[in-house]
Amino acid sequence: MHNRWTMVLGKQGLKDDEVNLSIEEKAMEELLTQVYSVERAAGIGKTQHSIKRWLDGIRTYFPPGVIRLLQQDALERQGVKEMLLEPELLEKIEPNINMVATILTLQELLPDKTKAVAKILIRKLVEETSKKLKPKLSNAIQSALTGRSKAINPQHAKIDWKRTIGSNLKHYQKSSKKVIPERWYGYHKGNQLPEIVLLIDKSESMINSAIYASIIGSILASLRSIKTHLIFFDTSITDVSGLYKDPVDILFSVPMGGGTDIGLALNYVHQKIKSHSKTILFLISDLDDGGKHKDLFGICSVLLQLGLKMHCILALDNEGKPDYNVSVGQKLANMSLPVFSCAPSEFPEILAKEINKISS
Repeated sequence: MHNRWTMVLGKQGLKDDEVNLSIEEKAMEELLTQVYSVERAAGIGKTQHSIKRWLDGIRTYFPPGVIRLLQQDALERQGVKEMLLEPELLEKIEPNINMVATILTLQELLPDKTKAVAKILIRKLVEETSKKLKPKLSNAIQSALTGRSKAINPQHAKIDWKRTIGSNLKHYQKSSKKVIPERWYGYHKGNQLPEIVLLIDKSESMINSAIYASIIGSILASLRSIKTHLIFFDTSITDVSGLYKDPVDILFSVPMGGGTDIGLALNYVHQKIKSHSKTILFLISDLDDGGKHKDLFGICSVLLQLGLKMHCILALDNEGKPDYNVSVGQKLANMSLPVFSCAPSEFPEILAKEINKISS
């Protein structure tokens, strides 16, 4: 009890030998001191690294209700939001994934003015990432389409104009200035590309991956040749499929954090999709599931039996070895479900390979 009062009231006026805190209690006391210290210099600080380190610390040692209170007090007492309110400072900051994750964690606590400035910063990262990923994703989809384009009767199929014109340029008529096709190429009915489902765990440990998945999902959704579903989950479902074109709007429309119920999310997908054998599902989660594992493995078994092509991406980011529930991951792998992590730049190639595996 003495130790708890020490953490509440601080150690001012106490000698070191009067306080005997455990390692965990010392860490908690330091986190509290950074917010509630009378001395301004002992605060959190305003650098990206110091803010992220403090946020990681309070998530480790305090329950959700206390975390929210600490975040609110930090914004008010230590001026953390000043970093986001200074346009000149923002112009000098090179946005990174960890900073964006921090902003999204705090978004419900930010006033509208701060949120508007934060969106500018987040857009920088989104545009930079999209610039790298969009050509790769577009090429992946186009290559999959090209592989399905065959010689056809144009009355009974969808025409592949690019291949048809390219293959018939030798039949160009100078007099009429037209290409007269002798052979048509296109896609027979039922030979469309499979649907893509990105099922994204939005718990705090997966925010970095959720950011990249939102960008990838918005790019795929902009391509008319393939249907994409973008679904977030914690212990409830947030389906934003077709609602937003801008990944920044997606990120600010989906509150990050919360628990994890993968079984619930997979059941939602099961009810939503029409043709399981013509669908590829990417479950993006560290598998730290708070639901019933029996329900999770049960619905996975059902989906696989129905022919759904399912993959579990433990982390969609550029970090090293992912931190995930090894036991759940191993059981899914034993069900012949691919379980892996990958960098965002690797995803287009993985997607292209999986699309091409699904026969027409």
